[in-house]
Amino acid sequence: MKQTFTADNTGIGKATEYIRKILENNGIKGKTNNRTVLAAEESMAELVAHAEEGSDLAVNSYSFLGTTILELSARGEALDIQKTLIPSVPEVWAIPDTNMSTGLRRLIMGNMCKELKYKHKDGVNTIQMSATMSSRALILTLGAMICAMILGIILKAAAPKEFLTALDTNFLTLVKNMYMNALKVIAAPVVFFSIVGCFSNQSNPSGLGRIGAKIIGLYLVTTIIATIIGIGVFFIFCPGDASTVAGVTQDVSALTSQAKDISIREMITGIVPSNFLAPFLESNMLQLLFLAILTGIAIGLIGDYSARMAQWFEGCNELFLKLASIIMRTTPVAVFCSILSMVIKIGPSSLISVLSMFGTFLFGLLMMVLAYCMILILSGFNPLLFFKRYIPTMLQVFSIASSNASISLNMEACKKELGISPDIYSLSIPLGATINMDGTCVLLAVQALTIAENYGMHVPAGALFALALSIILMSIGAPGVPGSCVIILSMLLSQIGVPVEGVAFVMGVGPLLGMFISMTNCLGDVVVTTAVAKSEKMIDLNVYQRK
Repeated sequence: MKQTFTADNTGIGKATEYIRKILENNGIKGKTNNRTVLAAEESMAELVAHAEEGSDLAVNSYSFLGTTILELSARGEALDIQKTLIPSVPEVWAIPDTNMSTGLRRLIMGNMCKELKYKHKDGVNTIQMSATMSSRALILTLGAMICAMILGIILKAAAPKEFLTALDTNFLTLVKNMYMNALKVIAAPVVFFSIVGCFSNQSNPSGLGRIGAKIIGLYLVTTIIATIIGIGVFFIFCPGDASTVAGVTQDVSALTSQAKDISIREMITGIVPSNFLAPFLESNMLQLLFLAILTGIAIGLIGDYSARMAQWFEGCNELFLKLASIIMRTTPVAVFCSILSMVIKIGPSSLISVLSMFGTFLFGLLMMVLAYCMILILSGFNPLLFFKRYIPTMLQVFSIASSNASISLNMEACKKELGISPDIYSLSIPLGATINMDGTCVLLAVQALTIAENYGMHVPAGALFALALSIILMSIGAPGVPGSCVIILSMLLSQIGVPVEGVAFVMGVGPLLGMFISMTNCLGDVVVTTAVAKSEKMIDLNVYQRK
């Protein structure tokens, strides 16, 4: 919908009221409405101030899945919005005739306008902004989860098995896989272009090395804590019963054959790809990280072409992040299908058979969340405020059950909800999805020791230490996709002398466990990112602390 106004103060006033009504009609009210209107008013003032005589002020708007996008344009000379709409604190007070009221207004606007997109083409200035009903997204996601669980229980009790199988195969799994594939197809480009941009735009390589060391160091700390917690909670609750595996007869030969292909040596040598395209085609995150870091460093060393190449990679990064944003707006539908499929496949009876192991695992995750809270507190953050900002993303990650597919979700949350600089999250989030698997560590420890208990086997202290070390190392190379834990678990069982067939004990609840694992893995990534951003003073506290 497009509307034109005169490029003067009167036109700005009319356009402002027009924008307010559009936002209200699209369900965007309250503080979000006021902030967007204020940003639009300030933007239009700049457009009018630089407009050609006799030109019009145009307002174009369109809405998509709860997000309203506004495009404001006027013909005139190019703007420098970095100085006019997004000034730094010193720049605000350097503007002539700036009083306290004007200065504070410009500082507020600087915070609000950071998401503006600007272009000057064919003599026309265009500023784009968006407003999203964030509360609506959370309500839709929660509602989808609850409705799916209720409907799943009803269908499991009343519908014929053939109908449930057909429903799951022909619709639920189909929709879920389409959503997962859509996220996976952009995961590799998002990782590659974001890290290339991070390194190519870094003017201080030593600073980037310091940031990378902090990120990796904290990831290693949380991984060790997670492994200790997993072993500790097992010995607190001692889940497992020797009679449990008596009826387990599932064939796991496919798993053992896959496990042979995974080793620490192969993981290390496999970091360097044999060709440039393979990591993209196979979504090999370690190889993508290697290529992206090399490419980012090389861009800064090619002289006159550096600026142009860096700009091109930055444009590609924005493109794939925008694609991710569009895909993620269909999350409630994918959540509904994913949860309903899980309930239909597993059913209440399957959950009861592993309740003790599952409860121990959840308690371990709770302890891990408390560890994250301590990291946040030591970094000077209120954990309650952090979780208030991150919970909507946690719910989406829970339904996706894939750390790799959730990379774009976490990056968007770091940017829009937590106010973290791209220089931090564009490196830490892809890196965390590759090497930081805290939920995986807790689960592997609990599962391996529980299955050993089921077989009546006691793991001695020496083997326990070797088990912990193996969990830490294998989790670093674990693919962030559903089902990877089962393959690694079969290797751990062989290491401690437990029959690999015991994996069948936990295969039934794999989809449910995978959801909790991914949620914890991604939570750990964002907590570390937030802590490092605070230590480097690269977080916008106005965004983080907003009400």
